[in-house]
Amino acid sequence: MVKKSKLREIYISESKQNDPINKQDLFAPYEVPEGIIGEGDDADHLLVSDSIFTDQFRNFNVTNDPMTTLFEEGIGFPGYPYLAQLSLRGEYRMVVETRAEEATRQWIKIKSLDKFANYDERIAQINAEFERLDVQGLLRKALCTEGYFGQSFLYIDLQTAQNDPEEKMSPLFLTPKKIKKGELKSIKLLDPTWVTPVSYDAMDPFSDDFYKPSLWWVLGQQIHASRMISMISQPVPDILKPAYNFGGVPLAFMCKPYVDNWLRTRQSVADLIKSFSTMILKTDLSQLLSPGCEELSKRAELMAAYRDNRGLQIVDKDSEDLENIATPLSGLDKLQAQSQEHLASISGIPLVKLLGITPSGLNASSDGEIRCFYDKISALQQSVLRQPIDTILKIVQLHLFGLIDKNITFEFNSLWQLDEVQQSQVDVNTAKVLADYLGIGAIDTKKIKEIISHKNF
Repeated sequence: MVKKSKLREIYISESKQNDPINKQDLFAPYEVPEGIIGEGDDADHLLVSDSIFTDQFRNFNVTNDPMTTLFEEGIGFPGYPYLAQLSLRGEYRMVVETRAEEATRQWIKIKSLDKFANYDERIAQINAEFERLDVQGLLRKALCTEGYFGQSFLYIDLQTAQNDPEEKMSPLFLTPKKIKKGELKSIKLLDPTWVTPVSYDAMDPFSDDFYKPSLWWVLGQQIHASRMISMISQPVPDILKPAYNFGGVPLAFMCKPYVDNWLRTRQSVADLIKSFSTMILKTDLSQLLSPGCEELSKRAELMAAYRDNRGLQIVDKDSEDLENIATPLSGLDKLQAQSQEHLASISGIPLVKLLGITPSGLNASSDGEIRCFYDKISALQQSVLRQPIDTILKIVQLHLFGLIDKNITFEFNSLWQLDEVQQSQVDVNTAKVLADYLGIGAIDTKKIKEIISHKNF
């Protein structure tokens, strides 16, 4: 006759149970923290609360339930406090700061479009002013802030507007009448946590401020949008702008699903290595469970206490038996490496840049991947950095010279730099070509000197 044992109710820790999925309205307007909005009548018309989109979304047959994967898949705006917490983890910081450092590492070259006039003195003054303002460092920090929060602001700090609230609310025109010589004091980076729009137009799509704030609250002060240079690399559709505080999708939050998978895989591998060998005790459960689970728990604790490479296990020779089951560990390194390498997929950063993983194999090289990455960074420079730098360049010219010279412009330096041997070979080939041109009379020595000075031989 077979004995039937019935397991009584055993407490299962809540940590073993699946957590319910948190749902949040994707289109809910951004809730402004206290202290950002000033007091008075101006605070009453802060937002055009686009609640209509919340109701209409129920009629959009996009998915069965798009809210169930809101935060799990990096969708939706979780708020600035949560995004600030993400910046503390190394995986997010590594992605965001690598992109910002590469985009500003080689910086720019200020030049003149007029090849006949001498602009060396003016260009030298502009370069000195850029160093005083630390424009390169500010843009690197602004890209980092934008990567964490979805947007960043650079405030143009002028002498006339420092203690004048009315002046801060007025438009900043890039003219000598508005920005006089010696006006520019500094350029300050603003955290988007302290910024929210005063008002915007959500009715007329042909207006200039349609879903584009013209005034911003900055800790109780109203600042005109022309005095704040906004940087957004991942803009969202107009329908989502109120929910994102009129910013973009943070790069760090886009990486969240991949970072979560990596952290879960890393911890799972560590837990598996810690307990890859499992001891099985074959015993008579009907005897251990008859008074409850106390005897079973004590028997398990006794085995765990003596489980060691030098431990001694004592079992009943007639009714108990021990068996060891070991989990194979082969392939765990590849699974863990693949999970980590997925971090590079969303950021587009080569593994050698992001993780320091060099390609393996005969004659393996990562030059191609790095060149593709530099093309991506170059596109980022043109789409995100060019307009802020151009605005700062014009303001600096008004500050230094009282006018804007259209012949003064800039270009981004090449990210791909040759080493000394490669550069020497290029110089030798260039010298041979110039000598041939001089020999046939195509150019004169004066032109050769100009070419040499331009190429910095």
